[in-house]
Amino acid sequence: MMKIKNYNELIIRKATVEDSNEIVMLVKQVMGEVSFFPKDPDEFDLTAEDEAEYIKNTSLFLVAEINEKIVGSTTLQRGRTKRTSHVADFGITILREYSGLKIGTLLMEEVIKWCKENQVEKIELEVFEENTPAIALYKKFGFVEEGRKNKNIKIEGEYKNTLLLARFLKEN
Repeated sequence: MMKIKNYNELIIRKATVEDSNEIVMLVKQVMGEVSFFPKDPDEFDLTAEDEAEYIKNTSLFLVAEINEKIVGSTTLQRGRTKRTSHVADFGITILREYSGLKIGTLLMEEVIKWCKENQVEKIELEVFEENTPAIALYKKFGFVEEGRKNKNIKIEGEYKNTLLLARFLKEN
């Protein structure tokens, strides 16, 4: 538990199936706040039951909680075959109201720690090219650009590019 500016306490913990409904609401709210998702908010139709299954089947699912409210989450899904089990796909979601409080940094530190403890050698993610705060966070933690997808997202007639970033935890 940590104290952060203007709030009593921040807790980062593993998500439980009991968090399912609140996590669905978190994602819906964030999707309405920013355009950095590959789906429109009205296309997000995950139910609390779907989310509960996702929590059970995800390698690592953490939530950031302030004063008993989930304000952010991160997921890490490890490759499911022998040949890809050393790689994990990463995602992070934080409510706009709570951005700038270093929650992303704290979540990222926990993800990297878990990866090192669980023999994950590479973390991968895809991010909108214009999401500069997220890119700055990832680069701060040693992520490098591996590629780019040009015009792969179209929002209200405008094309968006995404970057493929990765962090190598084990060099060979």
